[in-house]
Amino acid sequence: MNLALFGFKASGKTHFGKLLASHLHRPFVDLDDLIIELYTEKTGKRHKIKQIYKLLGASEFRSLEHAAIQSLKNVDNSIIALGGGTVLDKKNVELLMDVAALVYLKAGAEKLKKRIFQDELPSFFNPKNPEESFWEMIQEREPIYRSIPASCVDTDLLDEPGVIAKLNSILLLEERPNGL
Repeated sequence: MNLALFGFKASGKTHFGKLLASHLHRPFVDLDDLIIELYTEKTGKRHKIKQIYKLLGASEFRSLEHAAIQSLKNVDNSIIALGGGTVLDKKNVELLMDVAALVYLKAGAEKLKKRIFQDELPSFFNPKNPEESFWEMIQEREPIYRSIPASCVDTDLLDEPGVIAKLNSILLLEERPNGL
């Protein structure tokens, strides 16, 4: 059984995914890395995920992302970190539900804002008004994230070991004992 973590940029998907994978001695898969690999195979050029998004534009990027999700059909017993926009497409959610138990890593808007604004801004933010872009992202995505049939872990309410313990318990509940 795979466990796929989704949520806003800077919600801790990669951080907690790597920690959980290490704790459970399971492979960690970052969807961004799969997208980079597919892009490199397709073009012969290697770029960071943000640059790929800029080069391809939203629509082509989402097509590449969908192809990366399809490659997860061959992945098992792994912890998967998804991109913040991955689950905005219902087709992606349907595919993901076939290969993993989904978990929404929820973090408060102010914490997300602080984390996002301390690094280079996402390519989908308007550089002339990043603050407005941030709040638009929150308003657009939060209802979608909540509507997905998934467990939810509020990272604001738990310390790091608590988040890992909660994720581990979700995984244990999702897995069938002894292959039943």
